[in-house]
Amino acid sequence: MSGTSPRLVTWENGTDLVIELLLERDVETVWNALTDSDGVRTWFAPFRLGEDGETRTITFALEDIDLNGSVLSCEDFDHVLLELDDFGVLGLRVLPIEGETGQETLLVFTHTAPDAETARGQAAEVGPMWDTHLRLFARTLGMDIAEVTEPELVAIYSDLDLEAAESADAPEDGS
Repeated sequence: MSGTSPRLVTWENGTDLVIELLLERDVETVWNALTDSDGVRTWFAPFRLGEDGETRTITFALEDIDLNGSVLSCEDFDHVLLELDDFGVLGLRVLPIEGETGQETLLVFTHTAPDAETARGQAAEVGPMWDTHLRLFARTLGMDIAEVTEPELVAIYSDLDLEAAESADAPEDGS
């Protein structure tokens, strides 16, 4: 049974809430599930892409509102970096891992904040929500992932350790 692994990581441009999830699926399967609008509906919300001049826009159609933003960077089968109006900069990266069952994927979600104090607040406020959505995503892939109650998630995300990224390993794009 799998689970998420959250932490806060400080690097030269801010502090990220990082949530990692090991998936027993290959990168192509995970990427295709992450980028299929209809599939995303089952664990978050369907989305539509558009263009606004030179900016690639993205809109998630939530039940009662639209969540708007822009695509800052996207490389197929590697990462997508978004800036959403209500949340700021979010990243999803897929990393291939040779695992016990063959080709697996480490899914790395990041939510960037300008400093550690802001990141701690964001982690406590929205970390449980992101964690829940990532667990739902894993289940859409047929993964057996541990159930965690909301009070347990709130306790976890309200008390995350702060790590310092090593400069050579610090992400250049916040993800």
